[in-house]
Amino acid sequence: MTSYRGAPPPENPPPGPWVPPEDPPARAFLRAFFPPLDTAGLRFRGGWSGLPIFAIMTLVYPLSLQQANWVELSSHFTNIAIVGLLAGTLLGNSRLRPSRAAALAAVLGSIAVLLFTVFAVPEGTFRERAVALGVDVNTWLTQVLAGEAARGQTVFTLFLGASSWATGYIGAFALARSRRVWESIVVNGACLVVNVSLALTPLLLDLVVFSLCALVLMVRLHIVTLQERWEARNIQPTGEMDWRVLRGGLTWTTVLVIMALVSPRVGAAEVLGTAFDTFEAPYQRVEAEWQRFFAGVSGPSRLRGVSFADAIRLGQSPNLGEATVMTVDAAQGRFWRVIAYDFYTGQGWRSTEVDRTADVAVEETRLREPFEATFNILDSGSGNRLYAANEPLAATVPVQFLVGSDRTFSSGVRAVESRHAAGSYTVLSLVSVADKGSLRRASAPIPESVRRSYLQIPSTLPQRVRDLAREVTASATNAYDKAEAIEGFLRTNYRYAPVVRPPPPNRDPVDFFLFDLKEDFCEYFASSMVMMLREVGVPARLIEGFTSGTFDPVSGQYIVKQVNAHAWVEAYFPGYGWIEFEPTPSETPFVRIEAPAEESDPAAGGEDGSLETDPDAAERDLRIAELEALFAEASGASGAGAAPAPLVDPAPLVSLLILLLLAAVAFVARFEWRFRRHSPVEAAWGKTQLLAAYVGHPSRSSETTYEFADALAVIVPEAREPIRTIADARVRERYAAAGADDGLREAAEDAWWRVAKELLVLLPQRVLRAVVRLIPR
Repeated sequence: MTSYRGAPPPENPPPGPWVPPEDPPARAFLRAFFPPLDTAGLRFRGGWSGLPIFAIMTLVYPLSLQQANWVELSSHFTNIAIVGLLAGTLLGNSRLRPSRAAALAAVLGSIAVLLFTVFAVPEGTFRERAVALGVDVNTWLTQVLAGEAARGQTVFTLFLGASSWATGYIGAFALARSRRVWESIVVNGACLVVNVSLALTPLLLDLVVFSLCALVLMVRLHIVTLQERWEARNIQPTGEMDWRVLRGGLTWTTVLVIMALVSPRVGAAEVLGTAFDTFEAPYQRVEAEWQRFFAGVSGPSRLRGVSFADAIRLGQSPNLGEATVMTVDAAQGRFWRVIAYDFYTGQGWRSTEVDRTADVAVEETRLREPFEATFNILDSGSGNRLYAANEPLAATVPVQFLVGSDRTFSSGVRAVESRHAAGSYTVLSLVSVADKGSLRRASAPIPESVRRSYLQIPSTLPQRVRDLAREVTASATNAYDKAEAIEGFLRTNYRYAPVVRPPPPNRDPVDFFLFDLKEDFCEYFASSMVMMLREVGVPARLIEGFTSGTFDPVSGQYIVKQVNAHAWVEAYFPGYGWIEFEPTPSETPFVRIEAPAEESDPAAGGEDGSLETDPDAAERDLRIAELEALFAEASGASGAGAAPAPLVDPAPLVSLLILLLLAAVAFVARFEWRFRRHSPVEAAWGKTQLLAAYVGHPSRSSETTYEFADALAVIVPEAREPIRTIADARVRERYAAAGADDGLREAAEDAWWRVAKELLVLLPQRVLRAVVRLIPR
């Protein structure tokens, strides 16, 4: 008798085997991407008491984004997360493979994010809003690829919307498919921690609510798991069992949250801080690029108390108080430099000279004297950065200088170990004593490395800023007079204001300050002077640190407080190095004496461009060499008699991780390749047998399919149901006349992924046992 698979035979079958009609292409496509749902799984596993907890936990992140107020359009993030949650639930209860579900979710998520973002725009027709969004994205790509700052908020709004979708979808999909909540906790928690850490608005309550919901939900799902086990073993718990377990979980949840809030920092924090120092430089490069990509976003405050980063955004209000940062023991008060910025993004500044070296090859400069300053740090808000006067040369602690390609000067100096930056240290610097006449006659060629980095101007700088710079310096005939003219122009025509006002969207901060504000914080003054100097051909950079502070006659030290945080300008003069200028009218300008114009200028160089002999250079160099030797000896002593510990090169670790990743990819590819010619059911069964053998539980030739499945289920009880599903499908495939239907094949494929997750957990345990057996006893 002829058997018929997948469809009933016709009443009057034609001669020969009957083949069921194929589905139309459209229906086959829909079945592939929209398979039937498991409607029994649509109910929430934690019951009606757990559903609102899960919903709150999922929606805390998009609500937190709204409170952080990163972008103007943020009210739609919650709607995106809700749609993602629904999509994750439906796809999780479907028979789609995880890879197909992920691809479909990516398409649905992109459509949802784009539509909700377009509808969130308050003005214009749908077409106008959609076209404006496309234009903004194209503009963002153009600015990013040109190496400039992207000012618009549209792309960042889309990014936040995508993160809201991901947090809603991933958690719901994992809960529906694997009946676990860990994926939701990890993904939502990580996104929430990042947002809470960077937002200006205090959002600690959001983190507390999320933690409470996550812990309570875990307790609730654990109760459900216990109930399922009890039912499977015919155990009838008492009526109060659920409440007792839930009450205990709530109690411990409350205790854990309180302990997390009130517990002091543990000793491991210092170890973690030291470990982070190793990867700080690449992290800061990534952070700088991130801020360039999203320069138009209202980012975190650069100064909370006082702290300095490799990238800043103009228009951010500093949070400065009267707390004392440090006391300085020095022969005279100077500005204490922390960091120099060279790259103007069109929205803020970045420090791109971040290569590290143990010493700096000081450029041969004229009219500079050694200067020592001892810093006693009371508030280490600068991380492991050290304070210094003008051009640092050496320190009494192991340090690294941040330099550019030619290594002739630094953009900052860091302690090798953070603990050295938080105590007391002395820094030897070279400070300029050049007079105005000498600086006016400086005419040696500007080094190419200086021209490349410190004459950079973004193409987005408005033309009227360029015209103003030329107009102010029209009567100046040399670089120093140009710098003095711009400095005097800003000090005379603009006013200092302690309240910082951010520029409007898509406005250059320098242009906004010069032509609209005309009064604001020191960063606006310094930024404007740097850009105007660069426009007229004078290399310049923006410096941040502290003013000299207030001199205390009792202690003989300078008291530096948070309110002394300041930004000023350094301009480059060939042969004389970096010279300080003060464009902010609230501070006293740097004093320089005049000099007879007829004096010869060794810095101007001879016919070959080399510097002429400085009669005081030999004595000065000998003194500097002696001081450097003393500082090197002190630096070795501060390091417990050892040389500064070299930085851990992350390249070997990264290479090892890449090799492990490639090995894992190769293993998975080979594993899948072995079963490429098997049917879906036989492939699922073969993979289960092979992976079980890898973890130490191979099948025996005498075992039947069900015997091996039962034995494996005893070893991995959490995978009992999917193992049984695969076994049933294999028996039906092999021995039933009709074979396994499409639904059973898809169920076997889905069950294989669930079994694989449980078996892979056992693999490290077997490896560990094998290693232990190799150890001689």
